[in-house]
Amino acid sequence: MGFLSGAISLLAESYVEFPNLFRNHGLKLNVSDVAFTIGSFEIRWYGLLISGAVLLCIILGMRSCKKYGIEQNDLLDYLIFALPAAIIGLRVYYVAFNFSQYRDNFWKVFAFWEGGLAIYGGIIAAVIAVFVVSRVKKQKFLRVVDFFMGYVALGQAIGRWGNFFNQEAYGGPTTLPWGMTGSRIQADVAKAGWKAGTLVHPTFFYESMWCLIVFAVIMLYRRSRFYKNSGELLAIYMVLYGTERMLVEGLRTDSLYIGNTGIRVSQLLSGILVVVGIALFIDLKVRWRKAVYEGAADDGNGESSGFAGTLERLKEAEETGVADNAAAEVAGNAAETAGVAEDAAAGIAGNAGDAVNEAEKSAAETPVTR
Repeated sequence: MGFLSGAISLLAESYVEFPNLFRNHGLKLNVSDVAFTIGSFEIRWYGLLISGAVLLCIILGMRSCKKYGIEQNDLLDYLIFALPAAIIGLRVYYVAFNFSQYRDNFWKVFAFWEGGLAIYGGIIAAVIAVFVVSRVKKQKFLRVVDFFMGYVALGQAIGRWGNFFNQEAYGGPTTLPWGMTGSRIQADVAKAGWKAGTLVHPTFFYESMWCLIVFAVIMLYRRSRFYKNSGELLAIYMVLYGTERMLVEGLRTDSLYIGNTGIRVSQLLSGILVVVGIALFIDLKVRWRKAVYEGAADDGNGESSGFAGTLERLKEAEETGVADNAAAEVAGNAAETAGVAEDAAAGIAGNAGDAVNEAEKSAAETPVTR
């Protein structure tokens, strides 16, 4: 009973509200960042959602990895190193650009459960880990990282809802119908000096929905005939996610900045990702077309493809045709020679028959002597 009453008390104190939804009837949800407690240990929604997202992505990846040339054991090896690296990267990235908060109490750097995680740090660290493992296993890095990118986007889409329960990662004031507020948000609004009841952008929701779209685009492209070269899915992720983050980051109120400048770290990095992603995608397509033209690309059956491959096959067909014509000509000459021989034999046989007939005729006309 104590557990239930504690949970009810938390829900009553904490809420998230969308006042202008449903023709201004609004939507109010009693939520807490704590899902449940075990003794004095709190299990938070953020951790549950991230753990669930990781588990779901692993299950989906295990079911389809062989189709894309990755063994299940290899996939697990990558995850063993990539997941811990991502957790460390999430924290290191945040602390690096917000170090003033930890300068006087360094041990708080390790208190990641208090918040302070940056998704870009986790992605960068995980990609580095995958690169190292791929080098050790002597496997193509771009093929492996391509396989992971769709699931990274799906994990982000699910994990962002942890921000909803924490009432964080929201944007500045808005009058849009989906503007939100909440018990913690109202406290932050008062600290910022904004008008009481100010609604803010649910930027966590914007990113969650966009990441779902990125996931769908990557998975559809992966199955399409347009996917020709390893690295294309990485490039698509960089362009699509970078574009969204560059725009949405400008709405957020909790951005990390480079030193004392007004430059948002995630906006700058997102812009770089978009440019690099476009360049990478174009480069991969150009390389593919060049490989196809020169016959270096494989058509899936072990044969060269493209213009050069077609010319090679036409040349072989032409040479085969010349040989066939020569054989046909020899056969024709042989048949003609055989026909002449038959005619000659028939002529000789005819002459012999005439001679026999003449002899018989002469014998019949000569008188018999007795």
